[in-house]
Amino acid sequence: MSKPEHLQATEAYVESIFGPGTGERHVRFLERIRNPALREMIHRYHSLEADTSELSLHENYLIGMSVLLAQRDHLTAALFAKTLLHLGMRQEKLLEACARLSMWIGGLPAAEATFVVQRAIREYEKEGLASLDVWFPSEPSK
Repeated sequence: MSKPEHLQATEAYVESIFGPGTGERHVRFLERIRNPALREMIHRYHSLEADTSELSLHENYLIGMSVLLAQRDHLTAALFAKTLLHLGMRQEKLLEACARLSMWIGGLPAAEATFVVQRAIREYEKEGLASLDVWFPSEPSK
């Protein structure tokens, strides 16, 4: 039996960024979402992200990181920052995006966002791809 299209899309998209085997592991991560409609919606977002005809992968993740920081979703924003580093974006660009957030969210929240991204940079420099392991569980969730 073949996998549904949205699962195949997630696997292909994630593996195009992080390498072989990560797609299946990311699908396992998303299986932790108990509501099937929400889980499928998240999978379908990967198809949208994979379309780079108008926005590059880098632009997509930089927008995502910035919006997540503005919403104070620091955990996911840090994972997006690490993804950008993995894709080869210079840390200076990430920090510049944080500084420019101050125009929209204020100086103190932008400083807090900067601290989140600086920590993400340190973690990625120290651990590399392993710093993103939360997205790639090796064992099925229970």
